[in-house]
Amino acid sequence: MKDGLNRREFFKTIGVGTIGLGFGISVFDGVYQYAEALTQTDKHDLLMKGTVNFKGYVAKEITPNDEFYVTSYSSEVPNVSPEKFRLKVEGLVGKPYALTLKEIEEMKDRDEFVTLECIGNPIGGDAVSNALWDGVTLRKIIERAAPRKGIVKTAFFAEDGYSDSIPYPLSLSDDVFLAFRMNGVSLPAVHGFPLRVVVPGIYGMKSVKWLSKIELVNYDFRGYWEKKGWSDEAVIPVRSQILMPMNGRTVPAGHYVMGGIAFGGRYGISKVQVSLDNGDTWRDAELKPPLSKWAWTLWRYDWKPSEAGEHTLKVRGFDRRGKVQESASLFARIIGTYPNGAKGIDSVDVEVR
Repeated sequence: MKDGLNRREFFKTIGVGTIGLGFGISVFDGVYQYAEALTQTDKHDLLMKGTVNFKGYVAKEITPNDEFYVTSYSSEVPNVSPEKFRLKVEGLVGKPYALTLKEIEEMKDRDEFVTLECIGNPIGGDAVSNALWDGVTLRKIIERAAPRKGIVKTAFFAEDGYSDSIPYPLSLSDDVFLAFRMNGVSLPAVHGFPLRVVVPGIYGMKSVKWLSKIELVNYDFRGYWEKKGWSDEAVIPVRSQILMPMNGRTVPAGHYVMGGIAFGGRYGISKVQVSLDNGDTWRDAELKPPLSKWAWTLWRYDWKPSEAGEHTLKVRGFDRRGKVQESASLFARIIGTYPNGAKGIDSVDVEVR
């Protein structure tokens, strides 16, 4: 992040802990590995299926659980007993009730690839990941409680004291669900065991971890971050990112496969373009079909640099509405990610030799 707070300073300032994840080049070397890493035999079958060679761009399309980004509003990771766990459903309902973890698992009706991103993630940052989630549609949980009229928000409460909410109509869509498995195994503790919310296309602060209670309310419930001025809608805008080459790398003259990710929030990606001359000219990249409508899209571009020297490479995405990724205004660069998430175009500086 070239302007405003960097990501380390951001989390220090707002008190968000980061667990088990590096920054900058180190995380990309881990999450997006090159061909020699594909021979490891201890990888989960699912994750190996998610490791793809997209015509020379080799990437982990599915993020392993231990490499998936982690943020939390506190440094505590709740220790929840699966036997004692109960999900309470309360508020403006005719039939308040509680569910055991086993009962929730028996209601399973969803398995979906969903990309999550932290609202504090800067342009080109590492707090974005993609996983396969298994769970139950939130609407099914709500309807069983016989909701009453006048509901405005669905509020979520976590074991660690955190809370947030989404508009009631969104909670009744087919999109939002409660997840109890991640990439084929029970949710790891740092990712919300035994139950978390998954709200596709919305910044991760709405996908509440360690969920213990759902309350339907008739007012505009504001969660922890919204009370501090952060966005309540929290819709992820069009995003794209260069992962090959990384900033500061040397690129061989003749031929190089550029690659990266793009994500369209709730609208998906229709097109990705790259610039090899600091934004003066844009060229269409090739896209790999995403694993789901809620997952990021891998892109690649055959670059044939013929002249040695320094180059600034850029990337921009277009969603399915035709909306292009925004450039950052001076004001946006000054305030960084606050309060609606980062805006801007990812770029890297490389040298051709």
